[in-house]
Amino acid sequence: MHVLKRRAVAPRAAIIAATLAFAAGLASPVFAEDPAPVDSPKAPVITPADPATPAAPAAGSAASAEENPCFTGKGSIKDVLDGCAAFLASGSKDTDKLIAAHGNRALGFSATGDFDAAIAELTAAVALDPKQPNTYFMRAAAYDAKKDYDKSITDLDEAIRLDASRGDFYLLRGVVFSQKGEIDRAITELDQKVKLDPKSTIGFSKRADIYRQKKDYDRAVADYTEVIKLEPDKAKGYVDRGWIYVLKNDLDKALEDFTTTLKIHENDASALVGVGLVKSRKGKPTDGSREIQHALTLEPDIIDRIKKLGVE
Repeated sequence: MHVLKRRAVAPRAAIIAATLAFAAGLASPVFAEDPAPVDSPKAPVITPADPATPAAPAAGSAASAEENPCFTGKGSIKDVLDGCAAFLASGSKDTDKLIAAHGNRALGFSATGDFDAAIAELTAAVALDPKQPNTYFMRAAAYDAKKDYDKSITDLDEAIRLDASRGDFYLLRGVVFSQKGEIDRAITELDQKVKLDPKSTIGFSKRADIYRQKKDYDRAVADYTEVIKLEPDKAKGYVDRGWIYVLKNDLDKALEDFTTTLKIHENDASALVGVGLVKSRKGKPTDGSREIQHALTLEPDIIDRIKKLGVE
């Protein structure tokens, strides 16, 4: 039995939405960590609302942009798309808001899974101002969502050429390289992410997972330890490190991490399986069955997910 990532990777729509909107709290890493104002071309921001939410006025003129759902995010995704379309057709000469409208419209399309339309919007934004690195970054995320990794990397190369100080650019490029199977290049990118953003857990966590894939367990432990130092009250670092200790066959340390996880989050299915596995290895094969069965009632696919980590 083995543990995959303790949480399933978020849908591609969620990943690009997180990137474009600089959203927080999604299951997958959020690639951009320094949100800019909502009407800035650097960070089009929109939170798609429940379709049942009453629509806000879809005003199209530059003068009424503050009430336009394209910029407020109020209303349904359709309201936002329509509001952005109205603004783009209004004849506004405000380049910043035009870029933001294209970016928010791209986000709306991405939320529906229409990545080609999202890319078209971002390409229009690039045409308005080809010197905005964040637009290339957002389009790179859309290409990544389509698994068009070469185009994604091309856009990230340009984003980094324009602004080499953004750790999230290197993070996404590292993720793309890892998805291409170029693990060593991915680590080089994540090294830069960690260097630029040493207080961000995302870079350490992703690099640790890649070290796990390389079976470089000592470095994986070191990175998860940094995650725990930065976020000692969150369960994820402990459970992730616990599984690396299982892979190292250091069962005592694994049990300690799983136990700590359950003190923070008593129904963490991955940690429950971890405790059960350690008990079965240290005692009788049936030891730990109670914890494993409990985990399966919480997350029926947890065993399959854990196996993706390489745990036998």
